[in-house]
Amino acid sequence: MTTASLPAPLPAATSEAAPAPSATPVPPAVGTAAGPAGPATTSPSTRSRRGRTARALGALAQLAAVGVVGSVIFGVLAALLSLGISLVLLFGIGLLFLLAFVYALYATAWLEYERVEGLYRYGLPALRARRRDRPGFAGWLRSVWDQFTDGPMWRGIASAAVSTILGLFVLPLVGGLASSLVLLFAPLLGGDTVREPVTGLHVAVEWALLVGVLGLIVCAALLAGIAVLHGVLTRAILVPNREAQLVEQAREAGTQRESAVRAGEVERTRIERDLHDGVQPRLVSVAMTLGLAQQKIDDDPTAAQALIDEAHTSTKAAITELRQLARGIHASVLDDRGLDAALSALAARSHVPVLLDVRLPPGGRCSRTAEAAVYFAIAEALTNAAKHSRAGEVRVVVRLRDDEAVGGRPTLWARVEDNGVGGARVLPGGGLDGIANRITAAGGASRLDSPAGGPTTLEVSVPCAS
Repeated sequence: MTTASLPAPLPAATSEAAPAPSATPVPPAVGTAAGPAGPATTSPSTRSRRGRTARALGALAQLAAVGVVGSVIFGVLAALLSLGISLVLLFGIGLLFLLAFVYALYATAWLEYERVEGLYRYGLPALRARRRDRPGFAGWLRSVWDQFTDGPMWRGIASAAVSTILGLFVLPLVGGLASSLVLLFAPLLGGDTVREPVTGLHVAVEWALLVGVLGLIVCAALLAGIAVLHGVLTRAILVPNREAQLVEQAREAGTQRESAVRAGEVERTRIERDLHDGVQPRLVSVAMTLGLAQQKIDDDPTAAQALIDEAHTSTKAAITELRQLARGIHASVLDDRGLDAALSALAARSHVPVLLDVRLPPGGRCSRTAEAAVYFAIAEALTNAAKHSRAGEVRVVVRLRDDEAVGGRPTLWARVEDNGVGGARVLPGGGLDGIANRITAAGGASRLDSPAGGPTTLEVSVPCAS
């Protein structure tokens, strides 16, 4: 049996009349959601187009400024280079200009990196000045040469030069664009001819509209092409390709692995030496003392008791040495209470007075690898100061440096300085070699400066998230 469908019942009458529906439904606005009372949203494609347009306009505005400023900068660089070369034989005055030339190159490249990164967000690492890795004046000269031959710096200079050249084309094209707009409205001004603002040429009114349209199209197309070309060239110059990144990462990983292996070998040798030269002879002495006591316990109980007391004292000393050895392998206080407390305990046990200056954010902890590397570097430096430097005081400074971020990661930095005789050198298998290997294995860097006569300064820095 089939039932006929009935129409839906009408709503009950209310005191207010319901508004009559519109005869023709109004479609939702383009780029907005059609849901009832929903907030207006923009489609991803629209946002992408707007973003590209904004970047293009920003690139053109920056290029217009770079075309002017960059010409002045490169003129100054050329002047410094020519003065440095021409005056280098005149009492060495030219060396000052050459030094200024190198640092001006670095400043120009740094500005270019920051400008491109702020515009395109490529994720470029900040350009860092090359640091001195050797002590003394010769080390400083070597750092200046390393800065002059730094590849990333010269890529920044190349990008700045390209931007300056493109910027020199932007300003005339912007003028041509404005002139074309003036010609578009020339028929409304009357007269037989109209004077073109940029070139000063007189154009007949009947041709003004055509010339204005053509000029507007050509100038706009050229400006758009320059904006696109700028993005392509800066990316090709400044952004390393994937293969180069992988090669660099593999090289760094290989260096860290080799340093970790060497650090493990040095640590194993140190443990073997401490056991062989310290704990093992003491335990042998304890065994011999107990053997003598066992022989005399019946005939001379008093002497046996003295030998037992001596063995007991030697056993406690051996336990202390084993505890110190275990602490040298792993500092449990570092995991429990952090680097500040661990260094305070280390300074309290030092034979040389230590001035400890640790300033870390409250509750802030770096990775266990970074803290352990810095802790053992400071511990080994204090040991070397007590053994070899004849220092009367050691100053330890530890900071968490956000301004030296590596890939966006803060750096744990420490400096150990003593007032000893100096002359410390990194020898294969020595304590300073172990420090360098441990820090490199953690992805950090170390620098030793120890001229004859002192002071000796050791600086280490390790990425917090290594």
